[in-house]
Order: sequence, then structure tokens, then C-alpha cells
Amino acid sequence: MANAIVKNIFTKISTTVATGAAISIGISFNAIKVEAALIQQGLFFGRGIPGGGEVSETDFKSFLNNVITPRFPDGLTVFDANGQFRDSTGTIIKEKSKYVTIFVEDNSINNASIYDIGQAYIKQFNQESVLQVTNKNLKVSFGVGDLFSNPPTNNFIKTDLFFGRGIPGGGKVSETDFQTFLNNVVTPSFPDGLTVFDANGQFRDSTGTIIKERTKNLSLFFEDTLNNEASIYDIVNKYTNQFNQESVLQVADEDVKVSFGVGDLFRNPPTNNFIKTDLFFGRDIPGGGEVSETDFQSFLNNVITPRFPDGLTVLDANGQFRDSTGTIIKERTKNVSLFFEDTLNNEASLYDIVSKYKQQFNQESVLQVLDKSLNQVSSLHRNRLRFLNQL
Repeated sequence: MANAIVKNIFTKISTTVATGAAISIGISFNAIKVEAALIQQGLFFGRGIPGGGEVSETDFKSFLNNVITPRFPDGLTVFDANGQFRDSTGTIIKEKSKYVTIFVEDNSINNASIYDIGQAYIKQFNQESVLQVTNKNLKVSFGVGDLFSNPPTNNFIKTDLFFGRGIPGGGKVSETDFQTFLNNVVTPSFPDGLTVFDANGQFRDSTGTIIKERTKNLSLFFEDTLNNEASIYDIVNKYTNQFNQESVLQVADEDVKVSFGVGDLFRNPPTNNFIKTDLFFGRDIPGGGEVSETDFQSFLNNVITPRFPDGLTVLDANGQFRDSTGTIIKERTKNVSLFFEDTLNNEASLYDIVSKYKQQFNQESVLQVLDKSLNQVSSLHRNRLRFLNQL
């Protein structure tokens, strides 16, 4: 990343608060150590049923309880989203989706369980496929473990913190309580930008009981320095002490690239690996006004979809960032998540999207986050597994 980008990377960074409900991870590990053997498995479930109808909330909850939870009872995350993909006839299909992410040990039993879940969903709801994404390059901890490598170049990393809101003995961390904690503890340490997702959690406690609670998922991008590492642990300790929590799940991904402009985010290897890129589109228009739902849908249809017709996911969000005067600005945001081959053509398409959004809606920048640490992107089809990419 160029020095100019590193210096100015947080001129504008959005805090996104997903408006869709989510079921967030709540694994009840209590050991103060890094769970280095855990990997992240992500599954994308389309809810449209061919021929008509939709997988309802009740249907999916039943599938979650009866199929997914028995295989992975220790914890998982479910996000509501809107998806679109191009089917075998070339038609763009739009549908509600569920994204389930699970942190598990990397072994043959768990891999088989992931495959079984995909096949069960395909069979039960007459689906063509379920997208699977595997990331093995994460560090996971529930205490103060050495998650960060602190390289001399101070690379940018992504860290997710999962805060359970249930208070042992009764009560919960209210919206006001958490907002106060965010304002007084988190924001002073990371004022340039952050992401908060509202969620509902489930985890298995020490008695084997499945516990459900509301959760907050805080996502941060920052330089991998000793000071920032200390700030993360200070946040975790303050939350556990203030709200009588056993632990806070921490997940660090050191293999991301971050940019607000046309920077060299891509490697363009000869093998054309699949990568994941998230774009954060602020909706406030300088001088007044906002990018409306209709405006953004038109931009999605006319600019993004023609360049990436095979599939994407959109999350509604609320953002906050620190502007050049040091003021914290809050605005609604759209987070578009894309999986595509790392080619020069796709790189050019991405930068074209960013440039057109900035020009059309008078934006300073669009946050781009590229995750190059994915180990596998595959499509679970009926009775077969098609690997789109395996590193």
C-alpha cells in the first residue's frame, strides 16, 4: 500500500450497523489463549424457492435448530442479507439470503458436516446450490492472547469483537449501555471508524445447554501496532468487568488490504484465485440530501451488476467516521460484498464502480476492503462439490 494511502486511509471510514437481524456467534470457551486451530466456514443460503415461494423465517429457524445446531452446537453466526446471482439461463435472480458463519476445528468430521448441511438445505428447499467460503488464516481468542504479530511495517488488519449482552444472574446490556460503552471506551481508542452489527447469539454453556442472547459484533480496521493491540485488550477487559461477562470473542485477520481510492489492492496471480471484496458506500451527499433507496438500486442495477452479474450481497447499514476537522459524522451506508476472480479486468471494473459512485453522488471516497486470505470458495451442488478456488 502506498505511503499516501497509509497516511490518509482513515480520512473516511464507515461504521456499519446492519439493519437485518443476525444470530451471532457465542462459543463458550473460557481459556485465556489463542484458539489458533479454528477456521471460519461461511455458508450462503438463498431463500427463493424455484417455481415460487420462499424459505420463511420459521422454516430457516427450524433448519438451523434441527440441522445446523446439532452439528455445531458451540456457536455460530447468521446474518440476514439480500442477494442476487445469475442462473444457468443468464437471468439475474434477486432473493433474500441467510449467511451463516461458524468457527470450527479444521478436521474431516467438521468438513463432512458442512457438506451435509449444504446437501440437506438443497434437498429440503429444492435449491441448486449453497455457496461455501473457507478461511483458515485467522486467529481466534476468548481472552488476552497474542492475536497480533506487530510487524515493523504496521500492516492494516481486521479485528472482530463479539460482545454478548446477556448478564449472568439476569438482565442485559441495553442499547443505551452499549452505546455509552462504545462512545466512552471504544471510540476514543479507534475514532477513525468502526463497524457494529446488531445480532442475536447462541452458544453452548458448560452444562451443555444452548443459550440464546442478543449480541453486538464490532468490526475494526487498524494498523497492527502494540498500542492498538493494547487498546483491544483494554476494551475486552473493560467490557467483561463492567458487564460481568466471562469472555469476549476476538477474531483477527491480518491478510486484508484497505483502500479509499484506486490503490494496488490486487495481486492478479496467473491462477486467477477467487477473492472477497467489500465496498462501503456512504449515502450522505455533501451539502445536503441523501442517496435514496431508489438511487442506490438504480446504481446497483446499471453500474455494479453489469460488471459482476454472477452474484453479490448487499447489507443496509449506518455509518460513522471522523472527518478532516476531527468531527464524528454518522450516515446511512450500503455494504456490497463481492466474490470474483483476481484478474486485471475485474480490478478495473471495481475501480470503475468506485469512480462512478464518487462522481454521481459527490462522494469523497468509497472504502474498499479486500480479503486475500480465503482458502477456498466452492459451490455445494446436488450430490457434488464444485471448487471455484482452492489455495
